[in-house]
Amino acid sequence: MVEPERQVEGVEGKTLAVISEGLYLLNLLFPLLPLIALAWLWLRHRGSAGRLLFNHLRQAFVGAVIATLLFTMANLLIIFLGGYRSLHALVIFELYYIICVPLLLIPGLLGLIKAMSGQTYRFPLIGRVDV
Repeated sequence: MVEPERQVEGVEGKTLAVISEGLYLLNLLFPLLPLIALAWLWLRHRGSAGRLLFNHLRQAFVGAVIATLLFTMANLLIIFLGGYRSLHALVIFELYYIICVPLLLIPGLLGLIKAMSGQTYRFPLIGRVDV
């Protein structure tokens, strides 16, 4: 007999919200693998997530997709401009880590703090994106 999906709330929802925000922050350092983990969490809990978990999981997933796309675009630009042995590679990665990472890190840290305190949070610029 199949059990109906239960609503993930309370301590479990808060824990999963913290994990999703942590995976978002980890995605800034190691793109793609944490994104895959976030996608798995999203697919597993999207129908049964409580308000807190849904908010943080959605924001973390969309933010991780944006961060991975920016990282991929930086790598494609490096390849297009002469490869990883050129001076362009150094300049592009410095600009990426000086400009993009802090702009993505600060909302992620605020989201993690809000998830740890059991509050919802909306990333600036992402807003209410429906996934």
